Amino acid sequence: MHRLVPEKLVTVITTDVLEQRLIAAVQHSGLSGYTLLRARGAGSDGLQSGNLEIDTNLLLKVILPPERLSGLLDDLDVLIGQGYHLTVFVADVEVLCHEKFERPMKT
Repeated sequence: MHRLVPEKLVTVITTDVLEQRLIAAVQHSGLSGYTLLRARGAGSDGLQSGNLEIDTNLLLKVILPPERLSGLLDDLDVLIGQGYHLTVFVADVEVLCHEKFERPMKT
């Protein structure tokens, strides 16, 4: 049987204007890395087409140890407090090779 280790998965959907601030939040929290994708869809703020020239959203995914979750959420909460629209959700996940998520990101 595989040895799975519990971790947290944070997903953020927001405007592409925040790309560098999201990356800085991940780095500030000492996390191992992130996945960042262009996103499109519709919601209470209307249609987001994903057109690279206008109204582009981002989808950020980060897997992290539970003890580092609070620091990242604090940084995201600051952005929300500054008036930025972020959709943030956290899920419990289990991963193989959990050591990968314990090391800081190489820059």
